[in-house]
Amino acid sequence: MCGIFGFVGKAGAFCDSELKAAREATARLAHRGPDHQGEWQDGSVFMGHRRLSILDLSEAAHQPFHDAEGRFVLAYNGEVYNYLELQDELAKEGESFATHSDTEVVLAAVKRWGTGALAKFDGMFAFALHDRQSGRHLLARDFLGQKPLYYAATERGLIYASELSPLLELPGFSFTLDRGAFGRYLLRGYYGGDETPIQEIRKLPPGHLLIYENGRARLERYWHSVPGEDALDIGEAEAVAELDRLLARSCKEGLRSDVPYGVFLSGGIDSSLVLAYCHDVQPDIRAFCVGMGEKDFDESSKAAVMVRHLGIKQAQTFVMDGEAVQDSLERVFATLDEPHGDPGYVNAAFLAASCRPHLTVALAGDGGDELFAGYAPFAGLRGARLLAALPDFMVALIKAGARLVPASDSYLNLRFKLDAYLRGFPSSEPERFDRWLSGMDESDYRALSGDTANPFADLPHLLKATANAGRLDQLLHYYQTLFLPEFVCLHTDRAAMRSSLEVRAPLLSRPLIEFANRLPAALKMPGGNLKRLLKRLAEKKGLPAAIIAQKKQGFTFPVARWLKGPLKPRLQALTARSGWAQGLIGPAVLSRMIDEHLSGAANHYRTLYHLMAFQAWRERYPTLRLSDH
Repeated sequence: MCGIFGFVGKAGAFCDSELKAAREATARLAHRGPDHQGEWQDGSVFMGHRRLSILDLSEAAHQPFHDAEGRFVLAYNGEVYNYLELQDELAKEGESFATHSDTEVVLAAVKRWGTGALAKFDGMFAFALHDRQSGRHLLARDFLGQKPLYYAATERGLIYASELSPLLELPGFSFTLDRGAFGRYLLRGYYGGDETPIQEIRKLPPGHLLIYENGRARLERYWHSVPGEDALDIGEAEAVAELDRLLARSCKEGLRSDVPYGVFLSGGIDSSLVLAYCHDVQPDIRAFCVGMGEKDFDESSKAAVMVRHLGIKQAQTFVMDGEAVQDSLERVFATLDEPHGDPGYVNAAFLAASCRPHLTVALAGDGGDELFAGYAPFAGLRGARLLAALPDFMVALIKAGARLVPASDSYLNLRFKLDAYLRGFPSSEPERFDRWLSGMDESDYRALSGDTANPFADLPHLLKATANAGRLDQLLHYYQTLFLPEFVCLHTDRAAMRSSLEVRAPLLSRPLIEFANRLPAALKMPGGNLKRLLKRLAEKKGLPAAIIAQKKQGFTFPVARWLKGPLKPRLQALTARSGWAQGLIGPAVLSRMIDEHLSGAANHYRTLYHLMAFQAWRERYPTLRLSDH
């Protein structure tokens, strides 16, 4: 787990000031790789690397890494868990190895098999590979975007980095705040697809390559797995047996490490399964969880059930009280490299910082909900057909009736769930998916942003691969394409790497993803039973009934009520320091939303938290100019 920075210039060799700037940009990623800073520069190509040593801790595995002939140079961030199996395969084809690192295997695999090697990898990665012979520069990102990679193809050349901040702080480049992308962030709380806050900077999409040669960049997709495509003819028992085999292998490979490791345990079914399979491999596995001071947000009792069930000898719970939440939130807001409106980011950052003195690698349960239909909107598909068939005036009456339910700050209260669900009507699919997950009604969005265009118009294009699929597979594709990479994986990566901690997600193993997406929809959510297959797997594994039958609970803290208390000064700063908002939102509408939230007339916590996160980020870059549209 590391950080990379690169600059492939169009002109001649870098001057001293450009080299100094490139080294400083690499150094800004020190939290991602505190163990070593390396660089390689030749003419107009610079590749920088910050290393967090996980496999083969020796200097021989430092990066940028070169092949024996000196033709290829690799700067690599991530872990390929099946590197030992690939190394054996490559050895049979005549390759030899001087280290015990997966880095050398990645380079040898791409040399031997070309970019087809990437579809053999099982892991998370983002890397840059330079071919000194052809001058070709290659960027690659993993299957579902666990590892980040930003780039800009500019008049001066290609620049890229593991985080946005090193690019924004690079001298000699001018960047523009993307007004349209901000609007979508305002609704979603994250930048989806290839979007970033900056008009000129893109994210390399998951499962894609960027090939840069002769001063031009082109994108190629090297991997794609679509829910419902090439569906298997398989029954539930056979599906559970295969999931058992795949998750057991994924956890075994995920425990490969030369540094201390453990499991993040929330008490939910996903992390409980990961802990159970890791315990099979390593009976002395350690478990770490968070206890919340607010009872309706606390899952520590569920985690304790799993600890007792498995007889985990080393389990530690870190209590996140009000002071800890505020401290963690301030650290997160002070270091955001991209605005991110998930309060769970704060919890994840607290857990990572608390665990870091004890371990360098953690395994987590990310991905179960997106692969096996674990979120409330999946259950909402059943009633959506009926509501969608109603005339608009009847939908309006139902919405008016829902507004009679009192607003509340409690976790997933009735009013919150009604508002979120009814927000999807009237609309077409797949726009409804984005409306369900948006933070506000479209009328509030238009009033706040002044935007008259349809903010959900990009969904049909983004999800065209499942245009003819069933609604369940369409919604799974939505979560896997937008929500999982840039909401879930982003906050896991940034929260952990800010404390120089690697987090691995066994449920996001490539073979497991591909198998899950080929399962018939009828097996995934029969009768509206969310995550049916993972529940059956948990039963087969002997997990306690209390773990299997529990309702889903998010990893977050009570933002709505805290905005009226400990976080009220930050909330009021939205209007007290209004320079960040000029040209983006209407201050009068924002003031109204704040007043409504503080009085209890409405619960606007999602929108207000999204804006708080954006403000914290924008104030770090006050000179960014604003795009025209």
